[in-house]
Amino acid sequence: MNYGIVIGWLLNFYKAYQDSATHAFFVNLEKHLQLWFEASWFRQFFTGHEGMVEDFNGSYAKKLTRKINGSGLSEWLKASWILKLVLNKTVLKLFVYVQIFSYVLLPTLIGVVISIGIVGLLILYRLTDTNQPQMPLISVAMGIVVATMAVSLLFNPVSSDGLVIWLIYMSTFAFSAMILGTFRDRQFVREVMVIIGIMVILLGVYGVYQKSVGVPVDPAWLDEDVQELGVRVYSVFGNPNVYGEFLVLVLPLMFAGINRHENKWMKLFFAGAFLLGGLNVVLTLSRGSMMSLGIALILIVLFKDRKYLPLIGVGILLSPYFVPEAIIGRIMSIFEGGDTSMSYRVSIYRASFDMLEDYFIQGTGLGNFKVLYKAYAYSAAKSFHAHNTLLMLMIELGLVGILAYIFYFFTWARAIFSVQKKKSVYAYYAFAAFAGVVGCTVQGMVDHIFHNYDILFVYILMMTIGVISAYAAREEHTDV
Repeated sequence: MNYGIVIGWLLNFYKAYQDSATHAFFVNLEKHLQLWFEASWFRQFFTGHEGMVEDFNGSYAKKLTRKINGSGLSEWLKASWILKLVLNKTVLKLFVYVQIFSYVLLPTLIGVVISIGIVGLLILYRLTDTNQPQMPLISVAMGIVVATMAVSLLFNPVSSDGLVIWLIYMSTFAFSAMILGTFRDRQFVREVMVIIGIMVILLGVYGVYQKSVGVPVDPAWLDEDVQELGVRVYSVFGNPNVYGEFLVLVLPLMFAGINRHENKWMKLFFAGAFLLGGLNVVLTLSRGSMMSLGIALILIVLFKDRKYLPLIGVGILLSPYFVPEAIIGRIMSIFEGGDTSMSYRVSIYRASFDMLEDYFIQGTGLGNFKVLYKAYAYSAAKSFHAHNTLLMLMIELGLVGILAYIFYFFTWARAIFSVQKKKSVYAYYAFAAFAGVVGCTVQGMVDHIFHNYDILFVYILMMTIGVISAYAAREEHTDV
C-alpha cells in the first residue's frame, strides 16, 4: 500500500471539508453553544451562584418580599414589644439551639410543631430586618424538593398519614433553610458543634449504661454469630441501627474538632465525645454503621488529614487481635451469601423495582409505599419501606421529585467543594459534615434512613451545617 497516496487523499478530503457548508454550520453551532453555556444556569451552578442569585433577586418572590418590608405589616411587627422581645436574634438563636438539642428526645409531632413555630419566627425576623443576607440557592433547592413532594401527594391517592409525613419533611427542610439564611457565621458553627458534642456524650453514656445493665432486645436484631454479646445498645432511638446512623452523621464533625479547634480543652472535649461515640457504634453491633463511619473517616483522612494514614493501616492489621471475634464475624457476614438479612432485602428490592416500574413518572406519593407493597410483595417478606433511601425516594416522589432531590444534593456538594482549597478550619468542618452525610448515605443503600424522622432531621441539619461552614470559610481571611 502506498501510504503517501492515502495521506494525500486524507489531506484533500479534510481541506474540502473545511471549505464546505457542513464545516461552517458546525463552527457556528459551536459558537452559539458556547455563548449559551456562558449564560446558562448549568455553568453558573458549577462556577458560581452570582447569576442565579441575581435572577432570584429579580423574581416575583423577591419583589413580594420587598413590598411586605415596605408595608405597614413590617412597621406593626417592629412596634409590638412582645414580638420585639421574641424576634431578637440572640433569643431566636437560643430557640434554634434548644430545638437542635431536644429534637431526638421529643416525640416527632412535638418536634415538628416547634420547628414550624421557629420557622415562623425566623420569617417574621427577616421581614423586620432588611439587612439580613439573601437566602442562598440551596434554600431554594430545599423548597423545590418540598414542593415536588406536595405535588406527588396531590396527584396520588393520599394514604392515611401522607399529609403528616409531608408536614414532617416540610418542617425539617424549612427549619434548615431558615437557619441557613439567618445564621451564616462562624460563631454558629462553633456553638452547634459544642451542642452536638454534648448530645453525643449524654447519649453515649446512656448507651454504655444500657450495655452494663442490659436492655430488652428484639430477637430480630441478633444473629447467631453475636448471641454471646447479648445486647445491642440503642440509647434513646429505640433501634441500634438508627442510633448508629445518628453517630455516623455527627462523629466526623467531632473528629474535625479534635484536629482543628484551637483550644486544647475543646480538643479534649471533642476527643471524649468522639471516643465515647465510637464505642457506642461498636456496641450497636450495626454492621452498616461500623462500615459507614469507617468510610466517612477514611474520606477525611485521604482528603484533609493524611497524617492518620499510617495509624489506619496499623489499626486494620492489628484489629483481629483486639476486636472481638463476634463483631468481626458480624461485619464479614455482609459479604456472605447466606446472610438472612441480605436475602430478606433482596426480596424487598425485587418488589420495590416492580412498584417503581408502575409509578416511575408520578411516584406513589409519600406514605403510600406501605399501602401498595402488599400487592407487590414476594413470599413473606414484609416491609414498610424499600430498605434503600434513594430507591424509596424514587418510588414515592417519581421522576420529577428525584430530580429535584438530586439537584438539592449536588447544590449542597458544590457548596462544600467550592471552599476546599482554602486553608481554613471551617473548610475542614464543611468537609467533615460532608463525610458524615456521605457515610450515612452509603448506609442508606441498604436501609431507608429517612424512615426514622429523627435521622431525617439530623441528616438535613448536618448538610446545612456543612454549607454554613463553607460560607464561614469564604469569610475567614486568616489561614490556619
